[in-house]
Amino acid sequence: MLFAYPTTSGALHVGHGRSYVIPDVIARFKRMQGFNVFFPLGFHATGIDCIAIYEKICDNPKNGPAYGIPTEDAEKLRSPIDVEKYLERTILRSLEKLGISLDLRAKVSTIDASYSRFIQWQFQKLREQGYLIQRDYHLPWRPRCNHPVSLDAAEADVSEWKGATIKEYTIIKFRDKEGRVFPASTLRPETISGVTNLWLNPKADYVEAEINGESWITSRSSCQKLTHQGKNVGIMGEISGSILEGTIVFNSVTGDSVRILMADFVDPDEATGVVMSVPAHDPYDYLYVKSRYPEIEPIQVVEVKGMGRLPAKYVIEELDIKEVVDSRLEDAVKNLYRKENGGRMVPSINKFGGMGTVQARKAIKIFLAEIGVSDIIFELSTKPIYCPCGAEITIKVIRGQWFINYADLNWKKKAKKCIEKMKTFPPEYKRQLPSIVDWLVQRPCVRRRGLGTPFPFEEGWVIDALSDYTIYMAFFIVTKHLNAGFIGEDQLINEFFDFEFLGKGSPSEVAEKIEISEELLRRIREEFNYWYPVDLNAGGKEHKTVHFPFFIFTHVVIFPEEHWPKGIFVNWHLVAYGQKMSKHLGNVVFLDETLERWGTDTVRFYLLHGSNQWRDFDWRDEECRVYQRHLERFQNLIKEVMTAGNSRDSVMSTWLKSAFNLRIQQIASFMEQGEIRKAVDVAFFGIWNDIDWYRRRTGRTTVGKGYVKTWLRVLAPFIPHICEQTWRRLGERPFISTTSWPRSEKEIIEMKVIELEKTLKRTMEDVRRISELTGRRGRLFVYTVSKEEFHHFSKAKEFLRKELGFNAVHVFRTDDNKKYDAENRAGRARPEKPGIYLE
Repeated sequence: MLFAYPTTSGALHVGHGRSYVIPDVIARFKRMQGFNVFFPLGFHATGIDCIAIYEKICDNPKNGPAYGIPTEDAEKLRSPIDVEKYLERTILRSLEKLGISLDLRAKVSTIDASYSRFIQWQFQKLREQGYLIQRDYHLPWRPRCNHPVSLDAAEADVSEWKGATIKEYTIIKFRDKEGRVFPASTLRPETISGVTNLWLNPKADYVEAEINGESWITSRSSCQKLTHQGKNVGIMGEISGSILEGTIVFNSVTGDSVRILMADFVDPDEATGVVMSVPAHDPYDYLYVKSRYPEIEPIQVVEVKGMGRLPAKYVIEELDIKEVVDSRLEDAVKNLYRKENGGRMVPSINKFGGMGTVQARKAIKIFLAEIGVSDIIFELSTKPIYCPCGAEITIKVIRGQWFINYADLNWKKKAKKCIEKMKTFPPEYKRQLPSIVDWLVQRPCVRRRGLGTPFPFEEGWVIDALSDYTIYMAFFIVTKHLNAGFIGEDQLINEFFDFEFLGKGSPSEVAEKIEISEELLRRIREEFNYWYPVDLNAGGKEHKTVHFPFFIFTHVVIFPEEHWPKGIFVNWHLVAYGQKMSKHLGNVVFLDETLERWGTDTVRFYLLHGSNQWRDFDWRDEECRVYQRHLERFQNLIKEVMTAGNSRDSVMSTWLKSAFNLRIQQIASFMEQGEIRKAVDVAFFGIWNDIDWYRRRTGRTTVGKGYVKTWLRVLAPFIPHICEQTWRRLGERPFISTTSWPRSEKEIIEMKVIELEKTLKRTMEDVRRISELTGRRGRLFVYTVSKEEFHHFSKAKEFLRKELGFNAVHVFRTDDNKKYDAENRAGRARPEKPGIYLE
């Protein structure tokens, strides 16, 4: 098992701590259950993070502390590699301080030369099976760094993703009498027959430009985008949008003439800044036409049942929207478009009448291209998005870009087969994964700049940061021997990997070729077969749509089915005081500083219990202090209760033994379900409450060393340092972490005693509530149905009297003819719900 590589982009913060302590608890628990656990560590240094940090440090060493690098250390760093190695050491120290129980023998970084050989072998396998493709493509682009960008929740290439995707506008060419093109950009080309006019922004700057040999009237800001997207652009002159008002242009499909009109809601920075007006199907258009140009008659092109001839009007009137500035209008547009996607084109439309809306959209795009009256421009769905270097991300056509073809249907089918057999935490992620697999398309896998593995099939490219850590967990089997000096980097040839990971080739021939002993070669192969497949890959929720699906995809295409992944654990994010942590906001809570301030087990305890692992965690120092006090009280309690002896037979001794064994079952069950917060809650607070209740019920201060030792063992995965320290003080050897998980002795769990004590507690709560309402605190009468309840309550009379503050407590069977029953409360008694009377 493992967690996703820590990225060497700065010192660890408490969010990392949460992501790493959860799998550590699982690793410790599994070891105590008797499993061999391989829990290795790597560093993800690929990309430009270390380059960007180095450049900022070169500008000013005082920038170092923002990344957890003290100024005096930043001054000594001489290259991006120096930065990477410094951060490796920093991260490793932090993980050790946090008590992450890693196997460091297999440690590796994604920029190590040995790792590059492994990744090149991986890409060779992808190419052999046809999953590497090369073609021109439009991609998000870092203009300053000069390489493509991945847009996803991992935020590996952008400072903040904001959910941005690429959207494709169809440009439909309207022409005036002089032949100039007015490139109207639209997401709904199927509405071309409903255009009543074109909109321009009267305050925006437009230009007349030669675009691939045609004269276009377009916004100035669109020219750079068109250039990036492969057009030949030459600006011939500037022109104000307002001057063009009233210009007649012709619809390229219907031949109708329409006017250029002005609307200040047009965004000149979006696509071309020239917009089609379709008032029958766009709420913005409808409101603007209705208020400014009432003579224009909307033209219906899409039919939606129950929405009448003008769907835009129907939506606006339903919401009682009166003005374009109404904040609800944007949602109204999205809602209308969603409904119209389920509609049909009106029958009267030539060629496309009667088609479903989505089908017509695709058909009309093809038709427009065939008759030469359309083009395409791409935009980001959310703007602006910035590169970590500070430059705004744009979209650019990349010539000869290399992709991994996740769109391949057969590949998707194999990935889904793997998912069917997997176990995910939370379980609903397994239900989401097939849709994520369907959504994935071709993904760029190389870049021009950054640290990482040289692309083996074309010089000048480096394999990108999200493509080089999909099957890296297999390499840990090898790096253990590399780091021990049993293998050299130059021996890592393709034939070596083919044999070790796939069992292909002759071991004697491979051994002879790379000058290694056949025994060692076979031993590595045996170790790989012993450990693989991966039982659990853990990481934050940013990996749900990128790393984890890629992890599945690459495994199923390279490895045989018996080595496909078995499990994924996802944890949610951590914020600080309700705000996302960010270097530029200066609110990063560094892990080392936190550990120094609060102590390791306090931080672990808070991270594990402060929020469910499948909810975002809001870090607050004042809450961490509460957990520190819990642990202080816990250590004091242990000293009080761990005296030996004092275990004479009684009902409560039976109850405590049963309760402890039941708790052990609950904790193990929660751990198997990945419910870490529930597990630590029972292990710490649940058992604490049981001990506290036992002491109250019996009047004894101690419970005996046996219970203390069991309690420490179930807490050891969560707060290992305090448990080890206390274990040693008890004279126990060796480490508590090497002991076995306590066995739950089901045969000694007496559920009847557990249930009787629950009934007693509930009855006490009922009595307190009634007493507070009535003020009665004289005598308490309890009426019980069963013989067991009667005996249990009878033995607890003195306890009830003291706890509840009554002068006397009387317990009767409901069928006792001599009972005192002033208000017939005995008649209301039920099993596990005694009747009670207060006077």
